[in-house]
Amino acid sequence: MKLIPSWRRAARLWSVRVPAIGATIFGALLAAPDQALAIWTALPPEVQALVPGTRGLGLALSAAAIVARLLKQKGVEDGE
Repeated sequence: MKLIPSWRRAARLWSVRVPAIGATIFGALLAAPDQALAIWTALPPEVQALVPGTRGLGLALSAAAIVARLLKQKGVEDGE
């Protein structure tokens, strides 16, 4: 296994940030399900309809991470 040249700046890569954000959200939901349910029920039905199910959300985060990895990120991978 070989590290990418910009491994020390990996935290600035969106392909690292997107899954980290997803993991943080799911971790918070697992750690405090009662609070998550309270927040969910407090949302208006119109907003609830905009949020995809858990499968859709996981798929969207995975797709976003792939897209983020494919996009050129100035200042991170250029060695600037």
